[in-house]
Amino acid sequence: MAGPMQMYVYIHDAILRDVAEMEAIARELNRDDPEEIAALSERYDLFHTLVKKHEQTEEDVLFPAMNDRIQFVAETYLYDHNDSDEHMFADIAAAYEALGRAESKGDRKESARALWREKAVLNESMRLHISKENELLLPHMEAEFDVAEQAELAGAMAGMVEPAMMGQFVAWIYAGQSPPDREGMIRFLQMIVPEEAFTGITGMLSGMGDAEWAEMERRIPELAES
Repeated sequence: MAGPMQMYVYIHDAILRDVAEMEAIARELNRDDPEEIAALSERYDLFHTLVKKHEQTEEDVLFPAMNDRIQFVAETYLYDHNDSDEHMFADIAAAYEALGRAESKGDRKESARALWREKAVLNESMRLHISKENELLLPHMEAEFDVAEQAELAGAMAGMVEPAMMGQFVAWIYAGQSPPDREGMIRFLQMIVPEEAFTGITGMLSGMGDAEWAEMERRIPELAES
């Protein structure tokens, strides 16, 4: 989709990219390397934090707005959120804990395999959930809300994200985007984020790669002037 809710799609793309990459890493994980395990665990912790904040913005802003227009339409997506908390995320936390406790080579092997299985479940579950939102929920939203109303929803969702977490969100999304999507995200943020905060975000992004940022300055010339 294009328009005010495009940022929503960018977040979905980042979720799908991250769960697929973490599953691949878990499949090849060196179960005897504590640093490699810790790195994957830290990446997952950030992913979990950002996903839960994203879900909170959906539950507090988007879902109630949708239910005001089409009764019960959001219930299935809320069910997915609650189910992932109760099962998938809890099971992954337990798998990390078991791998940390494992002492014998056999226990570490089995714990690492269990972690990989849980990552695979998370990957497929997120794929199905986000596909439903992208293919079913968002078209309903575009049909029910005009552009101004969509912009209001997008702004309300963004406003729920604390400034420090907004930086984490943007860096996480930006890291795996194509240049056109990076341009789209920056232009969207330029419209909804206060100037001081936007300057801080672009300063952070410019440090993530000189060549990549030079391309953004070419696409958005005013970035080079700020």
